[in-house]
Amino acid sequence: MIQTGHNEKETQIQKIGIQSSQNVSARLTAAARLLRLSTSSRSNIFKVVGLRPRLLDRIFYIVSILLLIFCLIVPTVTALAYYGYFASDQYESETRFTVRSSTPALGKDQLGKATGIPSAKIVQDTQIAIDFINSHEMLEVLAERNIDLHEIFGKETIDWWARLPEDASSDDLLDYWEDMVSASVSPSSGIVTIYVRAFTAEDSAMLAREILSASEYAVNRVNDRIWKDVISTSNTNLENAKQQLLRARNALASARNRDGVLTVEGSSAIVTNLISTMETERLNLQHRYDAQLSVVSADAPQMLVLKREIDSKEQQIRELKSQLAGDAEGGRNLADVSEELSQLQLAQSLAEKQFASSLQTLEQIQFISRQQLLYLESFLDPRVPDEAMYPKRILWIAVIFAASLILWGSLLGILHIVRNQISN
Repeated sequence: MIQTGHNEKETQIQKIGIQSSQNVSARLTAAARLLRLSTSSRSNIFKVVGLRPRLLDRIFYIVSILLLIFCLIVPTVTALAYYGYFASDQYESETRFTVRSSTPALGKDQLGKATGIPSAKIVQDTQIAIDFINSHEMLEVLAERNIDLHEIFGKETIDWWARLPEDASSDDLLDYWEDMVSASVSPSSGIVTIYVRAFTAEDSAMLAREILSASEYAVNRVNDRIWKDVISTSNTNLENAKQQLLRARNALASARNRDGVLTVEGSSAIVTNLISTMETERLNLQHRYDAQLSVVSADAPQMLVLKREIDSKEQQIRELKSQLAGDAEGGRNLADVSEELSQLQLAQSLAEKQFASSLQTLEQIQFISRQQLLYLESFLDPRVPDEAMYPKRILWIAVIFAASLILWGSLLGILHIVRNQISN
């Protein structure tokens, strides 16, 4: 009986153990089913099994929520609000022009004819115009023309993000101007394209027209400075030629006064006439002398008088001839004077030609400088746009959403990698 009771007790204990095992198995099966239906986060696992999540897991959970809010939701909502309701419309006006020369002063450009590339001078002037558009000088010219950029770009009706700050400095204004105005040039054709944005259609077209006018003024102002330098140099050359001509004339006048010769040709003609006259008189005296010598003695008083007159005439003729050429007693002859005067006259002639050339050059330069040498030929005039081109609302909303999504996904992935590393 005792043995039988002991066996029944063991059988009952075994049944209780089997029942307990079945209950635990059923609970584990239910827990596994719940785990499959729930997420894989540790907090859900802890909830299923009835445990409280750890502090580290709670921190990572909070951080992931914050990343979702500040990296995805806030930028997307902000973009939707700004570009959907607050962003001001921006109108864009376009103009195109080329730099043309009004004179052939640039010379022949064989390379440009062969390649179709604009001449170096035109390229240089075009680049000057482009650099001028995005410079402080452009802003100063617009201010001189009573165009208030602070009024155009800083109105209260413009949204806070896009408008020009009221306290903007000159450098800030230039940076803002460069954002609103863009200029580019085609290297092959030399065509300059300008895009001007403003918050009203009329302002964008007006600014484009003023940029064209100011750019043309700037290019010609540079050339005006060049012409002023050229004119100054020409005036200096003319003054030097004038002084050289005065010195040549003074030297020639001094030589004439010193030698008492106005012209060598005139003096030579006078001396020649005198020699001819004296020679005629000597011949007449010689004939008389020869005629009387046959009947009168050579020692007769009248014959001695004739002989002295003949000798006097011969001496005068020799002196006159020495004045023309040869060794002149007590002075220079006309040959010496003629050589010196010829050199001085040549110097005067060259000085006169130099003066005339300098004067003609100055007159030509002054005539050309008064003309407008360069033109900005606009073949696409600025017009008032019909509708706003900026901002690209849908595009920017999509871009910001995509960037936020990428940022949020990247940070979330990094967060999970860090959590797994800490957990392990």
